[in-house]
Amino acid sequence: MTWIRALSRMALLSLAAAAFVSLTAIYGEVAPPQLPNPDWQAFRRHRAPAPHVDEFPEFVAEGMVVTIYAVAGRLLLRLRLSRVPHSQGKPIALNVATHESTRVSAQ
Repeated sequence: MTWIRALSRMALLSLAAAAFVSLTAIYGEVAPPQLPNPDWQAFRRHRAPAPHVDEFPEFVAEGMVVTIYAVAGRLLLRLRLSRVPHSQGKPIALNVATHESTRVSAQ
């Protein structure tokens, strides 16, 4: 029984992967790649790969972009920099056994 379940899950994942690959191929054929403006390409070719401290506004702007991405990633992914203390991580009791026993006795 577990072999059938595992094989069916593998088949479903393979089907999803095949659908993703085919949709990606269809999109790749339809959307032509957009080339950047030649002026922008020339600017990027002659620009330094990393910001220089002597170009202070560019250095600050690059730092702000990195900070914004870090904060957004932390908020969206809810990453914690430290572990939750054991006092705060108390499990929630659902009282499933008591509900089942009262439901059986009521019938």
